[in-house]
Amino acid sequence: MNEEFKKEKELTNMLDSYKIDIPVTKLAQKQSTFQKFIRYLGSPTKDPFENCTNHSNGYLFLNISPVICGLFLAIIQVFLLN
Repeated sequence: MNEEFKKEKELTNMLDSYKIDIPVTKLAQKQSTFQKFIRYLGSPTKDPFENCTNHSNGYLFLNISPVICGLFLAIIQVFLLN
């Protein structure tokens, strides 16, 4: 605990009154494949576009890129069909 909180007697008494029981047997059990899969789905992930969206130019590029890709595909279709 931080030194500044140790000076507060009432707060220290309240924090010391809490008792936390960690279920060791539950943690020691082997997890099934389904439980591992659910844990994998629920785990936090890293944003792959974080570097792009940090700047206004990157955010603008992410908004315009679908239009550019659509135009590119349309031009390719025109050349392939003729």
